[in-house]
Amino acid sequence: MSLRIILMAALVVFPNLCWAGNVAGRVVIDPGHGGYDPGACRKGVTEKQINLEIAKELKKILQDKKVEVLLTREGDYNHAIIGLHGKEAKRYDFERRIELAKNFNADAMVSIHVNVGRIRCSGPEVFYYQKSVQGKFLAEHIQKELHQIPGIHRRVVKTGSYYLLTHTDMPCVIVETGFINNSAERKKLLDPKYRRLLAEAIARGIVNYLQEKDKNIKEDVKVLNDLRVFWSNLQKKVS
Repeated sequence: MSLRIILMAALVVFPNLCWAGNVAGRVVIDPGHGGYDPGACRKGVTEKQINLEIAKELKKILQDKKVEVLLTREGDYNHAIIGLHGKEAKRYDFERRIELAKNFNADAMVSIHVNVGRIRCSGPEVFYYQKSVQGKFLAEHIQKELHQIPGIHRRVVKTGSYYLLTHTDMPCVIVETGFINNSAERKKLLDPKYRRLLAEAIARGIVNYLQEKDKNIKEDVKVLNDLRVFWSNLQKKVS
């Protein structure tokens, strides 16, 4: 029996068989805070729980799209060890999350958070490290899809120098999904249907990035090559 016939038979018997080449990418989803660190809190609502609920929903959606996903936490805990406190505990927690992403060989890392601002502030926004071209590319893809949520306040991507953004080897962004101190938005963040809309939008942005990231790198290389040629020709004219 030829190899081709064997492969065809395997696809008939196992229609959901996924070959390694069909994997869309590898992404780490980081539900911010957890454990003794609740994040922002308002009216008995904690950021850590909203982050986790959105992250779990996001994981399911991405897996359905053939993306391999790792959550940095699956429950109400963080990675700090006993004996560490304050900034030391926070940094240790961050380093463990970054280590998980590195060991997973992730194409990208997306950290889920909830925002706090002026009482009238609303809408999700994405942060990236200003020196990361690919981080900006990922942030823009996610922000674009978040704008598609009906009635959403269209915020823009922003730069930040947060520890997670500046210490990762792969493109990393922080998605602030809304303002917990805004009572109307807090109510929406507690609604599973709205969290699903957020997760779907973030997932679309991630998938679009995974599909376009290599193209973006090639375009950057082309621009650099064009600059090298221009500089070389300029030097010849001067000399």
